[in-house]
Amino acid sequence: MNNKLFNICLVATFVALAGCNKAEEPAAEKPAEEKATTMEQATAEKPAVGEKVVVTVEATVTAINHETREVTLKNADGESISFIAADEVRNLAQVEVGDTLTVEYMEGVMIEVVDAATELGTSTGGAAGRAELGEKPGGATISGVSVVVVIEAIDLENGTATVKNAEGESKTVKARDPENLKKVAVGDKVMITFVQGIAITVTEK
Repeated sequence: MNNKLFNICLVATFVALAGCNKAEEPAAEKPAEEKATTMEQATAEKPAVGEKVVVTVEATVTAINHETREVTLKNADGESISFIAADEVRNLAQVEVGDTLTVEYMEGVMIEVVDAATELGTSTGGAAGRAELGEKPGGATISGVSVVVVIEAIDLENGTATVKNAEGESKTVKARDPENLKKVAVGDKVMITFVQGIAITVTEK
């Protein structure tokens, strides 16, 4: 696993265990709706912690150039943002000024103790879908990365744990619930899964 992926997963771990969530809101016609869900299961044996944040926003199409594929959106404060729609975006010709663009963004992380036989390392995956020909543009993508690390040190006094990946790189993170550190031990293997997803739909004005 490269150092970038390791850092991404460790940042995600810090977000889930230390309780720090931050979601950037794009231009919106109405205030974004943010829903955060925390799932925590501290069994008598080994703990598992997960957290998910979902942000939903809407923006209005104020201008569109079908030849250059440039789309301009405006938020409730009158601020505008423009972008070039990629060729993968189907049915752009169906979009008109006044249409509403709804974007739902999801970010989540899950940390769980896994079997001792699980190998250290990284795996990635993802899926995507898009509108059928002739329909209003729309689509969704989801991607994730999982990394298995081993606990090499636990500091109960400071509420931190140090984990090491397959390449020997180590990071120290602070637990959101220090009590969970009492339920793990040096040598335990932990799987950290970080998932991001986005869904976009266009509705007629």
